[in-house]
Amino acid sequence: MYKLSKAPLLSATQIDKRVESLALELKACDFDVILSALTGSYMFTADISRRMARPDLKIAFIRASSYGNQTESSGKVKISGLETKDIKGKRVLIIDDILDTGNTMLALIQAIKEYSPESVKTCVLLNKESRRVVDCHADFVGFEIEDKFVVGYGLDFAGDYRTLPEIWTLEEI
Repeated sequence: MYKLSKAPLLSATQIDKRVESLALELKACDFDVILSALTGSYMFTADISRRMARPDLKIAFIRASSYGNQTESSGKVKISGLETKDIKGKRVLIIDDILDTGNTMLALIQAIKEYSPESVKTCVLLNKESRRVVDCHADFVGFEIEDKFVVGYGLDFAGDYRTLPEIWTLEEI
């Protein structure tokens, strides 16, 4: 059994302010396509892209998963949806909710590079550098966090907690 921490790790206000400043950084990079890794990054992608406010910016969704219904990554990454995306010669930004072990992001980068984009950059809402097991680091990071399992603002545990506007830690009881 699990329960939410007594207070949010990151408040909705903290998230909103960081998303605003991150969007300004990203807008200056002139990306052609955002590839959003579903499902955890949907809120983050929506908030970032609205603030970038570029009518020519394409947004596409792909699936990348290694957690299932567990609090630990399986280490096996499943990617789908990339085969239908037009990214050849494009400046691509991958947006994901969290960079943990690095396995998912590294697999995404490698898969995307097979489609010959001009460039690939990465943006994550949360970075857990202490959990990294592969040499993979995000180009743009919202927040550095400790090694705790987090939910809210799109992140889930077994499908629950995604709609919370804050980010909370999930504690075992």
